[in-house]
Amino acid sequence: MKTSTPAVYATPELTELRRLVASERARLAELETDYTKEKSRVDAIQAILFRRLGEHYQKRDRLRLVVDYRTNYLDALVRGRREDAKQAEETYKQARTQTDKDYEEMAADMAGKEQLTAQEEAELTQLWKKLVKLYHPDRFANEPDKLETYHKLTAAINQAKDAGNIKILREIAEDPHGFILRQGWMSLDFSDEVEVAQLQRLRETLQMEITAIIESLKRLRGSPDYELCRISEQTPGMLDDLVTERKKLLENESAELEAQACRLADEIKKLNGEESSQFN
Repeated sequence: MKTSTPAVYATPELTELRRLVASERARLAELETDYTKEKSRVDAIQAILFRRLGEHYQKRDRLRLVVDYRTNYLDALVRGRREDAKQAEETYKQARTQTDKDYEEMAADMAGKEQLTAQEEAELTQLWKKLVKLYHPDRFANEPDKLETYHKLTAAINQAKDAGNIKILREIAEDPHGFILRQGWMSLDFSDEVEVAQLQRLRETLQMEITAIIESLKRLRGSPDYELCRISEQTPGMLDDLVTERKKLLENESAELEAQACRLADEIKKLNGEESSQFN
């Protein structure tokens, strides 16, 4: 009788905790699915806009850099600060290189942004039901190497979620151990613990994850990009009209910047008393 008493006492508590954990996991999976679907829709619209307007934005931004550079260069010449003029040129070169790099990276990122297919959307719920079982940092709190692996794994999940990369989400969900090994990280044990304290901490972790994803959904749904996505889905042809309008505005802005850059180049040539190809 004495040996059976603890089991009789603990079973109801464990049963209730398991039920609560299962409920929190189901709720988190539902929210993560909603976020991934909606983020994919928003990203798909932004990718369309970038593909159709990216070169116009890049031209505008390059001209802004030129105007800023020539303004600083001219100011340095007027003040007789040749060293400052030289520094302005170096600053411009660095900024131009960085801007071009940013656009290249953005183009590469946008190239992979596609709206999820109906089949992928249907699959998401099952994927997230598997993925939410991996959330439990307290399990590894006293093992720094394993905790580092855990943080890397959750970071990979979050990056894939934000990028709409269902391939990576699928890879992790179907075989988390294999994914970890392929990255060269320390192996982790994701089996459920039966101790009350472990389940209580797991429930707290799930509740924090739920709060975080609710905030992410709130920010997403309150963003201008989400509103644009919603309206474009409801109004056929709206996106085409928006592209035409933005393209015209960007072309007008670029024309004004180009004229300003030319005026600055003329003033610089007069002060220099020489022709310079960089101001043509």
